[in-house]
Amino acid sequence: MIMINTCMAIFKGMSTVDKVTAPYTLTDSELVKRDLLNEIYTKKGERVMRPGFGCIVWDLLMEQSTPQLEDMVREDLQRICERDPRVALNDIKIFKGDHSIRAEIDLRYVMLNSAEILYLDFQEYNEDR
Repeated sequence: MIMINTCMAIFKGMSTVDKVTAPYTLTDSELVKRDLLNEIYTKKGERVMRPGFGCIVWDLLMEQSTPQLEDMVREDLQRICERDPRVALNDIKIFKGDHSIRAEIDLRYVMLNSAEILYLDFQEYNEDR
């Protein structure tokens, strides 16, 4: 059994994503990162009773690569990051491929005094495969 010392943690929470058995506890940067990824990987409008929750990237995967498309993706990811007071956004880089979008979000965890780059990959999956 893995023991986690949560007494000194600033942020405490739980998630069952990528976990098969307990403990489901997440602390500090792991929790903040999971909260951001939950919204980023949720299609906008998909969450019941929260139509503004989620990311528009999933609706843009089949669109032609243009500077306006990159700006739309960047602005939406920026909106998501700025809603969370636990992070400060440094930079966002967008890369458009064939039916995929990659993003690199450089952020700083405000109260934790640490930084991280989130590497995000959005792809259209064909269910027939």
